[in-house]
Amino acid sequence: MNRRNFLALAPGVAAWCVAPGAAYAAASPAVDAVDSVGIGCAFFVRLASPVEAKAVRVSWLGETFSPVLRPEAAGYGTWVALAADLTTKPGRKALDVAFELPGGTRAVRRDVTVVTRKYPEQHLTVAKKMVHPAPKALERHKLEREAVQRVLARRSGERFWETPFVRPVPGGVSSDFGLRRVFNGEPRAPHRGVDLRGAAGSAINAFAAGEVALVADHYFSGNVVYIDHGQGMISMYCHMSAFGVREGQFVSAGQEIGKVGSTGRVTGPHLHFGLSVMGHMVDPMPLFEGAGVPNTQG
Repeated sequence: MNRRNFLALAPGVAAWCVAPGAAYAAASPAVDAVDSVGIGCAFFVRLASPVEAKAVRVSWLGETFSPVLRPEAAGYGTWVALAADLTTKPGRKALDVAFELPGGTRAVRRDVTVVTRKYPEQHLTVAKKMVHPAPKALERHKLEREAVQRVLARRSGERFWETPFVRPVPGGVSSDFGLRRVFNGEPRAPHRGVDLRGAAGSAINAFAAGEVALVADHYFSGNVVYIDHGQGMISMYCHMSAFGVREGQFVSAGQEIGKVGSTGRVTGPHLHFGLSVMGHMVDPMPLFEGAGVPNTQG
């Protein structure tokens, strides 16, 4: 399926990550959000307007983007995903939404409190070259990171994702999100994804519908695929043994995109899955489980 066909077919929050606020309901216009969110967690916001808006601007944690409202039975609306990453300071944060309506701009503010979460620590032993890469490998890694940052900076106004989300592989978790890793006795940055167990060669499925933004071989992450799900939601699949998609291809939720492998800095075959929401890396486990996730197709 290509992007155009997907948009033509498009229909007119985890329990311990978010605390429920007002009921998700369409008003005139309405912004329904949670009361609080944990660091490293995503949350969902319902936007609705009784009339078509010329534009909508959503501002959260210093960034603004413009989602597209879809026609619905009682006007126009959509869901957007936002997040607080591991570096977000706890406290009350302002979520601002501006609706440009025929009669003027209507501004709506909601306060969302970011709360702390604690994460565990893990000690691993890997090849020395993976802890202290040679200068040539570091230069390669720098270029790869730049390519990844360009993908994570993508902000489509259209939302390609729908719920429920798909767990890419059925295996259990071997390394949790937020885990502070120590390689060969040396502390490193927290784990910004989850490692899911999987036999080498087993299928990896797309988390949600979207456009394949990057297919590459990276020094640390091995064979990788990045998928743009729209509105700044990007999923990433690492250490793959084989690719099943190409850049620019549009995939559907649950579609096979490659195979589990052990390429890059790994101790065995598994899938490292990461999810970025508006540039914030978040714990995907609550989204797999559906806790706090709205029904976008209802």
